[in-house]
Amino acid sequence: MKKLNFKSAIVLGGSKGLGKSIAQELKKSCKEVTALSSKDIDTSDLKSVENFIKKYKSADILILNSGGPKPFSFKKLNTSVWKKYFNQLFLGFCLILKRFKIKKNGSIFSISSSIIKEPSENLIPSSSLRLAFSSVLKSLSLSFSKKGISVINIAPGPFKTRRVNDLINNLKSFEKTLPTKKIGDPKEIGVLVNSIVQNKLKYISGSTIYLDGNILKSFH
Repeated sequence: MKKLNFKSAIVLGGSKGLGKSIAQELKKSCKEVTALSSKDIDTSDLKSVENFIKKYKSADILILNSGGPKPFSFKKLNTSVWKKYFNQLFLGFCLILKRFKIKKNGSIFSISSSIIKEPSENLIPSSSLRLAFSSVLKSLSLSFSKKGISVINIAPGPFKTRRVNDLINNLKSFEKTLPTKKIGDPKEIGVLVNSIVQNKLKYISGSTIYLDGNILKSFH
């Protein structure tokens, strides 16, 4: 039987979509993988975040993942919407990083979005708050590195998930416009995360990895 590298992994948003694929693949590297749904932890609700920290406390691998905001025009973004997504995509994750213990030589992954590089006008809360949290991760990566802990930000483009179905009306027509002529398979995200964990790739820490099927036009 193949020896597993780590004891435990916790995947937020791990019951469906990209999170589910990551949880499934991490079973190849971790003895115990806990895939949590939004019912287990809702990062837009700080009380829910507090309950999560009290219950779980630590892990070798932590996946910070959450569903994204629905499209809004900028003028329709009221205070309550901003507060909800500020908690969900920024403050909730920051509180977890502050108090949740990642074990020595472990890893932290944030599942972000490629729109942090090329923002969309109707997804302003998503692009702005995810970018802000990416900056927090980069800032903390140096102190985490001293403990052998990797910090990696993954920024996917469109993948075959319920969220993409909600955002795109005609998926088949949309796929024809893509450089790869197909939308991303969530398993690729899972394979990537597990490969980094399984092979103990530490030199990649502090990086943002874009998986967008060559959609992004910018070079840097």
